Amino acid sequence: MVCSREIGTMGTVLQTNAISKKYITIACCAWASHFMSLWGGFFFDDSEAIVHNQDIQSRRPWQSAFANDFWGTSITHPSSHKSYRPLTVLSYRLNVFFSGGRLDAFQFHTVNVVLHGILSLMALPLFECLLKRKKPRKTLHILDDPAFTGALLFASHPVHTEAVASLVGRADLLAAILFFGLIILYKNVSGLLGWFVSVSLISGTAVLCKETAITVLGVCIIYEVYLRKKPSKFWSETFEKTFLMRVGLLVLIGFIIMILRLKVMNFEGPTFSPTDNPASFHERLTVRVLSYNYIYCLNALLLVWPQWLCFDWSMGCVPLIQQRSDLRIFAVLAFWLIVIAVSYRLVKDLITKDKVDVYVMALSLMLIPFLPSSNLLLRVGFVIAERTLLVPSTGYCLLVAVGLEKLKSRFGSVKNLFTAMYILLLVTFVARSIQRNYEWINEVRLFKSALEVCPLNAKVHYNIGKVLSNPTRGSLRDAERSYRHALELYPRYEQAMNNLANILREKGQLEEAEYWLQLAVAVRPNFAAGWMNLAIVLGSQEERWGEAVRAYKNALAHRKEYPDAQYNLGNLYLDMGDHLAFGSGASFSRRY
Repeated sequence: MVCSREIGTMGTVLQTNAISKKYITIACCAWASHFMSLWGGFFFDDSEAIVHNQDIQSRRPWQSAFANDFWGTSITHPSSHKSYRPLTVLSYRLNVFFSGGRLDAFQFHTVNVVLHGILSLMALPLFECLLKRKKPRKTLHILDDPAFTGALLFASHPVHTEAVASLVGRADLLAAILFFGLIILYKNVSGLLGWFVSVSLISGTAVLCKETAITVLGVCIIYEVYLRKKPSKFWSETFEKTFLMRVGLLVLIGFIIMILRLKVMNFEGPTFSPTDNPASFHERLTVRVLSYNYIYCLNALLLVWPQWLCFDWSMGCVPLIQQRSDLRIFAVLAFWLIVIAVSYRLVKDLITKDKVDVYVMALSLMLIPFLPSSNLLLRVGFVIAERTLLVPSTGYCLLVAVGLEKLKSRFGSVKNLFTAMYILLLVTFVARSIQRNYEWINEVRLFKSALEVCPLNAKVHYNIGKVLSNPTRGSLRDAERSYRHALELYPRYEQAMNNLANILREKGQLEEAEYWLQLAVAVRPNFAAGWMNLAIVLGSQEERWGEAVRAYKNALAHRKEYPDAQYNLGNLYLDMGDHLAFGSGASFSRRY
């Protein structure tokens, strides 16, 4: 009796040690993959969302995070992006608070790396839940456990780099942590009331981090079927009263969240331009369908082999499929042949084996969280956004892990070969993640890496021009060349016109500078910065001071709080001898 008790205790200790080793290994893998991003700064979207966002730098009360969008603009304003993520904004504000009111990039990035580590650790119990492991594993070798191999792959996946290295990706990390948490706790909450409160609170909080987290409710519906359907049960027995009630409540929770979310944004959607998502604006249905499906192929490719990563996929990065002779149509056909084959296999198992397999859950994790990015439900403001693949990559990693287990079980004689191939894949993913994080810690490096993936993207050349226009990083000649290249790729790029004109003005080429600025405000009449820079060019010519005044007034009409324009207008009035008008302009600029 004593011996059996000692053996049982020893077995518990061994099992605890094995679990500890798993978590430590996952944490180390996540750290090794993304530690490089700690030395990143604030650039690209981080500049608007954090550096220039008054909601974050304590210039407004903390409650303003619930009245404004993610970028600090009133959520009801016509120009608002309508991305409502107040809890993410408050997390940035906490960063500023704990760094003594400073914008400490290292602290910001540390939080992102830690959040990704927590998410990676949560992948292990998530996969255990989805695999429904109730019996102890026959083997103690941790690489034979699909929950562990899947979590390890998730921790190292390079497609996560944007969500970690880009500080705006914190919204995705926070939402994903709550997403995972809800599925892990889902079947363990007792009582219908407790279950309803838990699901409502967690899903609602996740949506306040990022709106796409509402898709967790769709995954929960599939998970409900997955938990209840067993081979011994008929489908009619599965869809009993309790099941229908819980599914009905999940739909109700989703409906309430959506209504509240729409009410916050005054039931108005964001406004996007053709440059953000060219396919969605094309008039031909066939072009839209083929282009969308090719984009789905690219998203799937990024999960399988994340070699081609880019910070921005808009504009001409992914050319539209407009001709029947376009060879990319074969990629679309191959993609759908794979989808049909997988669907056939799943339906066949549902009919013949009368059960819902773990593959259904893996595919649900891949597809349902991706729906908001698919252009099927609504138009989105991007072509491909790698951080939106954070949660879908969970399903991919689970598929790989379960497939690896099946291969080892079926071909036991070469089991070690499959283990070696998995380790090689893992090492490749970690190395690629390190390389990609290295690119993200420097603006020039990040933008130039995009040229290898998207040489036709005008925004990439525009951003390179912005960086090179800084004397410490480049030369005005190189910046001018980048802006001109951007305009060759996209002739209606008003921001590139504006920046190019500023360089030309500094070089004394006023005539060409005016040409580009006139064109910029013609393309976008409410372009306040364009009007102000046009006024500066006109104001340098005494005979055109009247035109300059009108240009300044146009700038102020489109941006009420524009101290630079008001200050310059005041100085112009002073040059014109209009001291009364100068005084009103100076007093305005002092207020800001």
